[in-house]
Amino acid sequence: MHHSSQGMYKKNILSKSLNIEVLKTSSSILMILFLLVVGSRFVGYFEKAAEGSMDPAIIFSVIFLRFPDFITLLIPLSFFLGVLISISRLYAEREIYGYISVGLSQLDLVKFLFPQAFIYFSLTLILSLYIAPYTKALSQELISIDSFEEQIESMKPDKLYVLEGGRAFIYAKDVNEDVLSEIKLLTSDENGSSLVVADQLQISKNKSKLKLNFKDGIFYKGVFSDQKQLTSSFKSFISPIERDMNRVEGLNMSKIFDYSDLSVKANFHWNLSIPSTLIILLFLGVFMGAVKPRQGRFSVILPGMLIYTTYLSLLILGRESLSSNPSSGIGLWWVHLIFGLLAALYVFKDSLQIANTKILIFREHEYFKYLVATALIFIFIWIVS
Repeated sequence: MHHSSQGMYKKNILSKSLNIEVLKTSSSILMILFLLVVGSRFVGYFEKAAEGSMDPAIIFSVIFLRFPDFITLLIPLSFFLGVLISISRLYAEREIYGYISVGLSQLDLVKFLFPQAFIYFSLTLILSLYIAPYTKALSQELISIDSFEEQIESMKPDKLYVLEGGRAFIYAKDVNEDVLSEIKLLTSDENGSSLVVADQLQISKNKSKLKLNFKDGIFYKGVFSDQKQLTSSFKSFISPIERDMNRVEGLNMSKIFDYSDLSVKANFHWNLSIPSTLIILLFLGVFMGAVKPRQGRFSVILPGMLIYTTYLSLLILGRESLSSNPSSGIGLWWVHLIFGLLAALYVFKDSLQIANTKILIFREHEYFKYLVATALIFIFIWIVS
């Protein structure tokens, strides 16, 4: 009884030590990745603001609203790398023998880390399903609300501006607050193109509408088509634009579970898939982290990143496929099945007698690192493009 309780006490100490190590490593990686992502977003938004396509005053609000979305995607990667680095350190520094000496196996290490993985799973699930989609929608609405108005207000004289995603172009010789002089506005849609040349454009706004009042000008219709062209002069031409101020106020949590939109259905499967990766990545991290003493603690990072980026890439491909074919009933679970089988191969590799197969021997070859690095570069370019 004494030896049994002593063994249990040692196991509790080892479990606590392993969880603390993984928690510290994962938290550090999460913080570094989070700062990198936020920094890159800041640069992107400030570039938009410099181009006049975004109000600089809303940048911090938009970034803050995207925090849950960033964290949701970074938690699985941070936890996976934390497990990989911590487990590989145990093997590289031979501390793993302390676990083996009390009769612990790799599956016991999975059991030790499972409560921590479950906490991450629950946190990611809540963020992914309830919080991140809502705050992301708020940020998108914040950017899009009055984007036309903001671009008009941020105009500088004697410069051509692109509006409405390339569907309109505007030029003014002089800008004085809400009055633009010697204005030229070119618009294009499914009905053709039109050009307005006016001496002055006066902008007035209220809660519901934005009014563009062109004065003393000429209106050209069908300037870039073979259809019948129309030319008309005017003293005053008013074009009202609706300002949908209720778009953000009308958002509620029930819209997250609205499956009427095909893309929303795909996003729902995506939001379920991100937390689900944590369980499979836990097994992969523990069993991939078993390195030989001469390999070093960081030798598994490159193969681990390849597996994670491949996992993420297949989920993205599955989401795009589900968006175009929503009748598919399997959703994204086929991706999890593939990597679940991969994790099972690692778990049962000794039973299946594949520990010394050519595949595993090739993984230790020097050229394998170059192959993995090349694959990572191509996958990364595909993801960010």
